[in-house]
Amino acid sequence: MKNMIAALLMVLAIIPTGFALDSVTSVPTCTVTYDPITQQEITTCPNPVPRIDVVFVIDSTGSMQDEIRTVQTHLTKIIKEIKSGQPSPDLRVGIVTYRDHPSEEQEYLWRKLDLTYGMDTVLNYIWDIEASGGGDLPEAVTDGLNVAINDMGWGTVQNQYAPINTKQLIFLIGDAAPHGVGANGDNHPQDIGYNYKDLIEQANMKDITIYTVSGSGIDSVGIKVFQDIALRTGGQYTHLSYMRESVEDYYVSEGFSQTEVAQYVEAAKDDADYDRATNSILTNSLGVFTQKAMAAEAQELGVDYTPEAPEETTPNDDSFGSFLRSILTKLAFWR
Repeated sequence: MKNMIAALLMVLAIIPTGFALDSVTSVPTCTVTYDPITQQEITTCPNPVPRIDVVFVIDSTGSMQDEIRTVQTHLTKIIKEIKSGQPSPDLRVGIVTYRDHPSEEQEYLWRKLDLTYGMDTVLNYIWDIEASGGGDLPEAVTDGLNVAINDMGWGTVQNQYAPINTKQLIFLIGDAAPHGVGANGDNHPQDIGYNYKDLIEQANMKDITIYTVSGSGIDSVGIKVFQDIALRTGGQYTHLSYMRESVEDYYVSEGFSQTEVAQYVEAAKDDADYDRATNSILTNSLGVFTQKAMAAEAQELGVDYTPEAPEETTPNDDSFGSFLRSILTKLAFWR
């Protein structure tokens, strides 16, 4: 009997507290192949992690200062919130900024940062965006959207055991209509830019969902175009609401750290919409809309954003260890 007790004690000593009876399975290994036809890498995983590819297409003309500032200051927060789900989705972000064609705009028509996992690269790119220029009222909306749909390195995670587990999203953010749709003040009503209806079809062929966001300066024609793009690609449209708020109070209420508040306040005071007399800036609903839309898309992939309840320690947590201890107790009693 003493030998049996000693053997059981040895087993108990080497079993860690909280021993799990479930078997541990290895993480599936993904394979990467190259498709010479599409000239893209295709990743195949037995059980792929949910993946979100999102491109922000932003009007960077002079009237877009406060909207650009919202993207600059809120993108880090949005990324953290989206990746906080279970399972944490893979996230790639790309940026397209657009202005207008010559002779309306001389500096650039569009610029881009391809989809990347490098969030520091994305944030640095965002902070370098300047709102300037623009020419006539309509802007090169469709040129920027064309780049986002057709030249950003979209890729698909293919799964041999389950449906494709990827969302491809575009957020189109602007305050002016594209050329050629009958908007006010259009100096190029017919011979410039792409047809937005053709771009809708191309987005649908690539399974890209487009969310559209219009700023305060857009006219009724532009609103209709933005609504149409969102509706016909399965996205949503919103027209931003604005408030003038104390610059310090705003960033504190948004939950930013003291270091971030100091940085953002200093930057905001250099912007055109800053009012020195009231120490205030224009704020808008862009950050809230973007975060909610991305979270809803992630939830469709099975990502859970329910806050985790704190673990409770009970005698059953160490079920196997408790079982052995109960045997030892009985053996000691029988002895």
